[in-house]
Amino acid sequence: MNLRWTVGLSLTLFLIITCGCAYRHYLGLHGPSIRLSPDVHVGVTEDRECLACHDPAKDPTGPPTSHPGFTGCLKCHNDELRAKGKLPTESMS
Repeated sequence: MNLRWTVGLSLTLFLIITCGCAYRHYLGLHGPSIRLSPDVHVGVTEDRECLACHDPAKDPTGPPTSHPGFTGCLKCHNDELRAKGKLPTESMS
């Protein structure tokens, strides 16, 4: 019985850690930043603005999202861009 409980708890924790958006962001498993196309995404601050162009049900003008029901688009798609080989704390010049 103790082994079942341990395996069940381990599996549950694994699923929570790997499936949650915040955890995927922490692990670097999130989508591309809108900062890669700043001219197209000027002033985008809300989910509805993201889904206006990326919702697959609305004939998207941009690449369709695979998760239109999620909220918090900019939590995972608004990362600072880093120069290749530089850490975020280092100078970009």
